[in-house]
Amino acid sequence: MTVVALLGILTAVVEAGLGIAGQRAYVTAGDASTRRALLGSLLGVRVAIVPPAVAAATAFAWLAGYPSVLVTGTAVACASLLGISLMGAMLVPISARLRFGAVTAVDLVRNLAIAAGMLGLSVAGAALGAFFWIYPVSAALAAGLAFVVLDRDDRVWPRFALREWPPLLRVAAPIAVGLVVNVLYVRFLVVATSLLSSETETGLFAASFRVLEIFIGVPTLMVGAAFPILAHAGAGDEERLVYALQRLAEASLLAASGLVLVLAVGAEPIMAVLGGSAFADAAPVLRLQCVALLGAFLTQVWVFGLIAIDRQSALVAVNALALGVVVVAALTLIPPFDAMGAALAAVIGEAALACAALVLLVRSRPALRPHSGPLLRVLPAIAAGAAAGVVPGPPDAVSVALAGGVFVGVAVATGAVPADVAAALRRRSA
Repeated sequence: MTVVALLGILTAVVEAGLGIAGQRAYVTAGDASTRRALLGSLLGVRVAIVPPAVAAATAFAWLAGYPSVLVTGTAVACASLLGISLMGAMLVPISARLRFGAVTAVDLVRNLAIAAGMLGLSVAGAALGAFFWIYPVSAALAAGLAFVVLDRDDRVWPRFALREWPPLLRVAAPIAVGLVVNVLYVRFLVVATSLLSSETETGLFAASFRVLEIFIGVPTLMVGAAFPILAHAGAGDEERLVYALQRLAEASLLAASGLVLVLAVGAEPIMAVLGGSAFADAAPVLRLQCVALLGAFLTQVWVFGLIAIDRQSALVAVNALALGVVVVAALTLIPPFDAMGAALAAVIGEAALACAALVLLVRSRPALRPHSGPLLRVLPAIAAGAAAGVVPGPPDAVSVALAGGVFVGVAVATGAVPADVAAALRRRSA
């Protein structure tokens, strides 16, 4: 988990900004030749910056005094960044054309490969060093699939025309700084727990985080799917942008609330399935840490809104505030409360990030202030679902299903489900 945390930080630093900046530039490019040149430059930038980034992560692991297996593992696992970066570059035109089935397939293949590798090596009783090879292999598989689903016109060679890189990097840098915090703060907490607490407490927090990590990418996918629309609206259609951000906020808060409810009610059986009795103490950690999903989902709405109105430079301030809050919270809470302190620091950090992003968005465009009434409609559904989940007697699985079912029913009855979402679901069902 320590090495995976380093890989996550590195991926966010290198990949996050370039992906969004590239998609925005691709959507607004004037002709096919400009788009092909842009894609080549995106590939060239990635190929150039990955080796020094991997070297820096490996050097950090060595300087931090990690055992040799972790230092080697850092180099091996972080080498997957090349495949991840190539995959990201190829997904730019696919995402811009709203081919989200293909995007999902690529991401799913990578995550299934990681899961299968973990399971297979665990059953085989493999040594720790073998597990790090899962990451470059899974990244290579995903990059290969991205190449297959990419349109022939978008298949280009890397371009190393250095004069074309600064405009991309100027846009990408503040975006990377802003988006990296959503990945950085929790992974920082994994590292901080390993330094400020015991190995057991680090394992408990890491196990809780591993469950949450499954869902942390969901808001980025949800809002990222709408980013081409947001980018166009941000350039000259404020009314459409207001409408889109409001609906995205409502849908994101609804989805996050449902996930938090299910994870909180099902924390014990989830940890029992994943780790057995040895990880029973991770259930309270997960129950607390999952609340961070509320802030994580809303953060992505406000962050993509800032990028859509060309205020990505404001993300630097958001980053500085949120990271400072997390560092202070970690240093304050982890020593006395161990894994629970790290979980609470995660919740505080994500809330600070969401609030800061919203404040800067509204200061930039006051018309983008969200209406609180539709957002608050989810509260009765949360309360009803939580009450149903704590009813004594039913098996754990029944309690989870009951809580989720009641939550959905009350959300529909109170109008917490946005009308657009309800209409889309009806069309899909038909």
